Amino acid sequence: MIKKTILSASITGVILFSAFATTQAEVATATNTANAAKNDVLTSLKAILKKKLRAEPSSLKESVIPNIYEAMYGTEVVYVSADGKYFISGDLIDLDTRKNLSNIAKQSIRKKILDKQDNKPIIFKAKNEKHKLTVFTDIDCPYCAKLHREVPKLNEAGVTVEYLMFPRAGLASNSYKKAVSVWCADDQQTAMTTAKERKPLKDKTCENPITAQYNLGGDIGVTGTPALITGTGKLIPGYIPADRLVKMLEADSKQANN
Repeated sequence: MIKKTILSASITGVILFSAFATTQAEVATATNTANAAKNDVLTSLKAILKKKLRAEPSSLKESVIPNIYEAMYGTEVVYVSADGKYFISGDLIDLDTRKNLSNIAKQSIRKKILDKQDNKPIIFKAKNEKHKLTVFTDIDCPYCAKLHREVPKLNEAGVTVEYLMFPRAGLASNSYKKAVSVWCADDQQTAMTTAKERKPLKDKTCENPITAQYNLGGDIGVTGTPALITGTGKLIPGYIPADRLVKMLEADSKQANN
């Protein structure tokens, strides 16, 4: 009787294991088939977008809406149907959370672009650093000068300011030449403050990243100065008073950690 029970249990175990193995194999096959289908859609959609928009997206993936895909062109986001027939331009909002999913996508790609660049900023470092703020600045921009006057206050609040140059008048302008002089100065921080105060600045030239920084600004959507980029890649256009800016950075950091 005992032997019979053991034998029955063994047979049952073999049957169950066999059924489980079969189920696992079926799941794996179904998953592989689904992944292959998704890859086929992505490949086809990339070709369609390249043909119709004359540019292949830098990123393409499924959106939260079934059969709608998120296509990134630099920091610009658009949505397209799986067959490439319909094109949607505009922000995608989650009505439950009120989150702007398009802005989140832009922030993510903006952060990736900044992180992978050798930006060589001019740094005003906080002693007790809590946040980093990247600022695209123009030497001749009055609101940039206004923001610069508040850098000591930002530093005291734990905000490190990293300046990148964005001469709005272009690469053949006097603003560009001033940016070069500041970057090439022996003491960049003092030269930056001198230039922002519209005091005479010694002309200097050297190998510099100003053109690369200007182009980088264009790539991530900077159209004016000052343009502030938070640690999460959020773009804040224009001058913001220091007290308010610190609160924005704290809120941005908390949101990213939730």
